[in-house]
Amino acid sequence: MNRLLISGALIQVDPLRYSPAGVPIAEAVIQHRGSQTVAGQTRQMECELTVQASGPLAARLAQLASGTQVEVEGALNRRSVNSRQLILILNRIEKE
Repeated sequence: MNRLLISGALIQVDPLRYSPAGVPIAEAVIQHRGSQTVAGQTRQMECELTVQASGPLAARLAQLASGTQVEVEGALNRRSVNSRQLILILNRIEKE
């Protein structure tokens, strides 16, 4: 199974663009900060992750302002066929 749920602040929201087929696409960067218990120890966790939405969800993502707290859910994938960089392909966005 490939499913990721993460919350954080949007630190970059790119303008809406369109694929060659006319599908709306939006990308953003989410910054997560929090703590998790790992092996009985509390650890501070921090990361930045690029997220991408398409279709109606892309329009929603592109309208959000930097600094907005969100919870997103989706699946990890390569940015492109020849890339090793991961991107989260969204299927849900909720403002916190």
